[in-house]
Amino acid sequence: MKKFRNIFNLLSTFMLMMLAVPVNAQDDAKGLIVSFNGPVREAYIGKFVRGLKDMAGLKGYELSIFENQFNQAQQNQQIQQYLALGELPSAFIWFPTDDVSGLEALQLLAETGVPILKVNQLPNELDKEYIFGFAGPDFSLRGRSAGYMMREAAANKKKSGGSGFNVVVLSYPHDFKGYNLTIEAFKNAILGTDLNVISDVGVGFGRLNGYEGALDLIGDIGSQSIDFVFGMDDAILTGGIKAFEDAGKIMGEDIVAIGAVCNGNRNLFNDGKQYGTTLQSPLHEGQLAIKLVDEYITTGALKKFINFTPNPPISIENIDTSALQGYDGKLYSIKELCTGNW
Repeated sequence: MKKFRNIFNLLSTFMLMMLAVPVNAQDDAKGLIVSFNGPVREAYIGKFVRGLKDMAGLKGYELSIFENQFNQAQQNQQIQQYLALGELPSAFIWFPTDDVSGLEALQLLAETGVPILKVNQLPNELDKEYIFGFAGPDFSLRGRSAGYMMREAAANKKKSGGSGFNVVVLSYPHDFKGYNLTIEAFKNAILGTDLNVISDVGVGFGRLNGYEGALDLIGDIGSQSIDFVFGMDDAILTGGIKAFEDAGKIMGEDIVAIGAVCNGNRNLFNDGKQYGTTLQSPLHEGQLAIKLVDEYITTGALKKFINFTPNPPISIENIDTSALQGYDGKLYSIKELCTGNW
């Protein structure tokens, strides 16, 4: 039995090494940074890792990526296996799928004394003592930007003599941490207007859930009109738009659609089916992570514990002219920063 366990441990270590993607190997590197994150082939994670890679090279660090299939148990196991190798990096970057389920693995990382940066999901009361900082999206800013765009669209509709200001929301699961921040900021942004939220459905993640959730919503609200829709990201909204069209609605006329994240389809803007979105750039998220790691290693502290990436509003009016400067000083177009079909 002991022999079998030893063979299993060797195989597990071998699999871990296969999952690690070494990047930017340099003889004169300032140190090694290890990132635990989701699958690189997924669009958002892929651009996040590109940001890590480019910035690590610019700052003079080696980089190793350990990817999981959006499976926290898998990531937890990877962390245990990596630590069993006995070689420690200069810093860890922790991008959890479920930070509560990943807490014990985070504690194991912290026991090494190596500094840890959390990314994407805001720190909570359970994990903030184990990390030196955070880099990621500002859910409140995202919701606020979407709300202001819907406010603008509603004002234009009212000015032209239009009527009907019922709003439905296709949300992330309501127990998802970013949900409350997003919906609260969105509702505050539309406060004092004719807009009225009549339904907020936690459809989940992705286009298929957006489609199925919207179909259910259409059946649930009965004879009430749907005049505006806010999708918490464009993947959800893309599915919702398809459901509304299948129900006979004309997007851009019957229903005004606002999304977020910029992970949908540019053609929806070109065809007048989507009014706006917000730009959440995973490339910036990866760049910022390395920038903060370098700042901490160099100075021993961060100027700010919480560090947000930009999240500007994007509409058909500025979609061709908008660009963001990266933390590397380069200018990036919308096409380079969005993660959907752009």
